Amino acid sequence: MPTLQRARKLAPALPRPIEQARKNKAAINLLDSWLGETEDALEHQQAWDFLKTALDKDRLSDRPLFP
Repeated sequence: MPTLQRARKLAPALPRPIEQARKNKAAINLLDSWLGETEDALEHQQAWDFLKTALDKDRLSDRPLFP
């Protein structure tokens, strides 16, 4: 089957530019909402410090996982 005929056969399966633009806009809005969240940096740092301590607490090795 020639390439043009295969392309025409596959064309209905491809997303239309308007539909793709709508999906892109939805993804962009989601990412923007994540960036707009104002969470306390101190809270993140405390959570990370706690996690590092918990992971290093009962290791079989004497070396810390997160030096």
